[in-house]
Amino acid sequence: MTSKLLNEPRKAAPNDKDDILMVIGSHKEAEWDKPIDKRYFDDFFKYPALFKTDNVYVVEESDRVVGVIGYSIDKYETQHYWLGWFYVHSDYCQKGYGKHLFYFLRKELKKLKVKKLFVDTSSDEFYKTALLWYIKLGFKLEAIIKKYYGQNEDQLILSIDL
Repeated sequence: MTSKLLNEPRKAAPNDKDDILMVIGSHKEAEWDKPIDKRYFDDFFKYPALFKTDNVYVVEESDRVVGVIGYSIDKYETQHYWLGWFYVHSDYCQKGYGKHLFYFLRKELKKLKVKKLFVDTSSDEFYKTALLWYIKLGFKLEAIIKKYYGQNEDQLILSIDL
């Protein structure tokens, strides 16, 4: 399922924040995501009690963070789990890190007896690679919210049974 050659992901620590943001920032087209992710990670590491049901993991290569993945829980309403912060540094794409991170997270969620994982993405052309990646991992389209991000940009909600 995952390569024995890749390091085991570990929980992210506050001193990983800049490295995580560097991983996200390695994707030049993801400029829109960077400020949102920065706000999240600023709060995540500053106020851990508020985010105790969220988890973020990183994977390293040669002591360098090269990938990040996490999940959060809709703690106020449905108790559904959502995939988030799923990035591999652009220099390390196509080397198995994304699949390695996803299967690690899936295993962690199964320990928690989570039955279904949701993710959302955009219909914008830039996110087509992410959409195809989610489908390849087994996610299925659940819903489309028209014009969610803008006049010509819908929100796509996908899920996978664990």
